[in-house]
Amino acid sequence: MFVFTVPMATLIGVLLGLGRMSADSEIIALTALGIGRRRILLPVGVLALTGAVVTLAMTTWLGPLALRTFRSLQADLITSQVSLALQPRVFDERLPSKVLYVNDVSASGTQWHGVFLAETGGEGGSRLTLAENAIVIAEPKQGKLELHLKGGTTHEFSREDADHYSVTAFGQSDWPIEFSGLAVAQPRQLNNPERSVPELLADNGPGWREARVELHRRFAFPIACFAFALIAVPLGAQPRRGGRAAGALLAVILISSYYLMSVMGAGLARQGTLTPAAGIWIANAVLFALGLRFLPRMEQFRGENRWLRPITYLQSRRRLLRRRRAQARARAATANGVNGERTPQEIMARSSGSFPQLLDIYVLRRFFYYFALLMGAFVFLFETFTFFELLDDIARHRVPFLIVVDYFRYLAPYLLYQLAPLGALVAVLVTLGIMSKNNEIVAIKASGISMYRLAVPLLLAGLALAGTMVVLDDTYLPYANQRQDALHNLIKGRPPQTYTHPQRWIFGESSKIYNYDLFDPTQNLFGGLTVLEIDPATFQVRRRIFASRARWSETQKVWILEGSWVRDFADGTIVRYERQPPITSLPELTEPPSYFNREVRQAFQMSWRDLRSYIDGLQRAGFDVSTLTVQWHEKIAFPLLAPVSMLLAIPFAFLVGTRGAVGGVALGVGFGIVYWSVAKLLEAMGGVGQLPPFLAGWSPDIIFFFFGMYFFFKMPT
Repeated sequence: MFVFTVPMATLIGVLLGLGRMSADSEIIALTALGIGRRRILLPVGVLALTGAVVTLAMTTWLGPLALRTFRSLQADLITSQVSLALQPRVFDERLPSKVLYVNDVSASGTQWHGVFLAETGGEGGSRLTLAENAIVIAEPKQGKLELHLKGGTTHEFSREDADHYSVTAFGQSDWPIEFSGLAVAQPRQLNNPERSVPELLADNGPGWREARVELHRRFAFPIACFAFALIAVPLGAQPRRGGRAAGALLAVILISSYYLMSVMGAGLARQGTLTPAAGIWIANAVLFALGLRFLPRMEQFRGENRWLRPITYLQSRRRLLRRRRAQARARAATANGVNGERTPQEIMARSSGSFPQLLDIYVLRRFFYYFALLMGAFVFLFETFTFFELLDDIARHRVPFLIVVDYFRYLAPYLLYQLAPLGALVAVLVTLGIMSKNNEIVAIKASGISMYRLAVPLLLAGLALAGTMVVLDDTYLPYANQRQDALHNLIKGRPPQTYTHPQRWIFGESSKIYNYDLFDPTQNLFGGLTVLEIDPATFQVRRRIFASRARWSETQKVWILEGSWVRDFADGTIVRYERQPPITSLPELTEPPSYFNREVRQAFQMSWRDLRSYIDGLQRAGFDVSTLTVQWHEKIAFPLLAPVSMLLAIPFAFLVGTRGAVGGVALGVGFGIVYWSVAKLLEAMGGVGQLPPFLAGWSPDIIFFFFGMYFFFKMPT
């Protein structure tokens, strides 16, 4: 992350700093003292050199080291949490040739209740072990689990000889098993971001081009600090209106252009159209050329930069129109007072207890103006970056233009939904910050209006925005997300998504476990079907049904079995064995084909109610639904972030009041990064069972709400 942000920070710092000095005529004062403008290059060069050294250290040493350390810590964390990594009531297929199911796991993770272990051997052989309890002894260094089973049975069976079936009961037994997902990490090949510079240089294999692209990128980003500084000095030193706001606009344009050129150059280098050096360094070369082109103009007093003249003209026209409207309203108010319609005192008396008042309308109008402006800018930037990221795939797979347009059309609602809380937060910071900078807040306080009263329309707007997000997420957004996901796969050249779940062990109704070799959802046909009926009290097999084939009869609403047999068990022994007729049906198999033909869907592709129903179905079938449950809570928690973030933004807006819009945007983005980091951390903890799903989904809102309430009631009113 810092590899990208340090060069950008260099550009923004120089542009904003010199822009403010230029707007305040400080650069003119330096020139009047005999200090040439090019003298500014010296401190700016020191800043660029510092940024380049820091970036170089991160790209060549700290970055690869951090990635390797992260992978190592991730492996150590997994191996140290062997017994805790198992989800209860979920079929775990990470064991080689084994499937493990545990009905319940103690808080310490060392005691299991209701253990089911299925082993598949060669030539159709299988072995099932069930136990009431187990004590788990983890051996992370060896990548093993030692299971001390109590009160269980072992069933052994071969399909080659259906008459041969063995059941062994035991009081206690020890089972060592290797856990493939938790075994000792084998030496693996490092990917390019993890490799050192000498390793990238020495790569002459099939992936040499990708290695060279990574190598040149590591040196191009540090040099970008000098390129950004060189072009920022002449642009920032030019006299112009707007100060830091104009500088921020220039920074966004330059950063976007550099990023897009880098992405395009890297894509062309990977294709072989350009050499890796040319593809990566072309963006720096363009910036250096522009900087050298503009540098001689520093000493010339040309007035305002011609790049900003259209923006300045629009701003002046807007100020003129606003002034004319204010004068017209003043003349109308004076005329009404003279004609005896309503005096200002009558207006104040009539509106003192009403809502909305003129002040509420004024604040809401300013808020929604900045909110719409920010949302448009955010969506435009995200879609622009996404377009250039997909440009290589669009050209490679010859995707029609209308499909690309459709993709971005369906992507826009998703971006609006995801960015709405951030847009609301920044809009509040900008609105109140500009009002504070223009001393409007002082005038409001002098009129006897509390800041709490001023916040009412903003908080109501936040609640309305949250309600709109909930309705959007429950109606149109799931459809739009499904469409944009399908179009994204098409652009990427991926095959159509497979919607049938690949897991072959499913918990049915009435304590039944289904296992099959094949399930064809188009014909509703099973191959190699096994059904186990489990006694919930002892967690032992009561009945086992096997069928070589099973097909669903729509007329009879039953499964028709072929080549089947049934065995009943009691106290660890076989009490009945019966071969069924060639074609038969069993009434206890009540689950229809739709029970097994489950869709693999993402949470953002479903509404709140659909996701709840989807989770319940997966949970009954023995799937892990921890992450989906967290995301179900976030379906309501995330929209409520809009009023919560606005509550937090109101007191902080007065802290950045003298800094105008730029300070509000910067603080809002900072809050957004903090929230995103906290939310993702808690979601990950909820997904692995370290937090209850409710806390994982609602904690970010709760944390920010209490912070917001504290600062809200502490602000001077």
